[in-house]
Amino acid sequence: MGDSNGLAFIFGALLAAGIAYFFLGSNGKTSSPTILATTGPVLHPSEYRKFKLTKKVVLSPNTARYRFELPTLESTLGLPIGRHIQVMVPVNGSPVARSYTPTSTDNDRGYFELVVKTYESGAVSSYLHHMQVGDEVSVRGPRGTFQYKPNMVRALGMVAGGTGITPMYQIIQHILANPEDKTRVSVVFANVSEEDILLREQLELWAADHDQFDIHYVLNNPPAEWTGGVGFVSKEIIQEHLPAPADDVKVLLCGPPPMVKAMGALLGDLGYEAPRVISKPDDQVFKF
Repeated sequence: MGDSNGLAFIFGALLAAGIAYFFLGSNGKTSSPTILATTGPVLHPSEYRKFKLTKKVVLSPNTARYRFELPTLESTLGLPIGRHIQVMVPVNGSPVARSYTPTSTDNDRGYFELVVKTYESGAVSSYLHHMQVGDEVSVRGPRGTFQYKPNMVRALGMVAGGTGITPMYQIIQHILANPEDKTRVSVVFANVSEEDILLREQLELWAADHDQFDIHYVLNNPPAEWTGGVGFVSKEIIQEHLPAPADDVKVLLCGPPPMVKAMGALLGDLGYEAPRVISKPDDQVFKF
């Protein structure tokens, strides 16, 4: 009886010490709220939470895939399909935030991934570029108003420029992973050069494996042997590669602001509903 009381006392002391460490951290100060969210979705819409970089894969000279650790192996980011997150980092002593769409989904547990292109003038992308494994960023979300639902339309057209492919990628993989989702997806993906085409390998695997998905590339500076589109996305390219205007069709746009503005005007001329300055979820043409 005395031994069991002693063991119970020791176990209780260790448990209390563990709880104290969990809530206070090793330095006795209150830790980041992130560690309190150990199961289920970990995002908070207004509160920034810290996530640690665990892996970085260079995809091109100026693009990398960044993997960030969630609190447990079963944790999910909790990001609805079609929404994005806001990443905040310190730049010259001041917080700077930018929006990014993870290329992972909540089917990926224990982590989330971002594919980010580094721009010379991009404060946050440059910060991410120089991050080392073990460094942290602050994240909040979900952000945005669009949320994809299976079979919400018969056909979904997408026009993406550069890193604007990431919200499209998230939606595409969600559709193709669901056998019950029969939505046909057609993508026009514009870039400056061939090496700028992000996520190309996976996009082409999907196109080869799924009849409901096709993609057409357009390059400003194509190589000599290029067989895709050349120049800017034109009315002819839209007419050939996107679904025609109809009540059960939606078109998504994401890319550099001048491109998105130009595409909105082209789509209006072709009979799609003219996009609003600030898109609403039910709009036929939605701008991320």
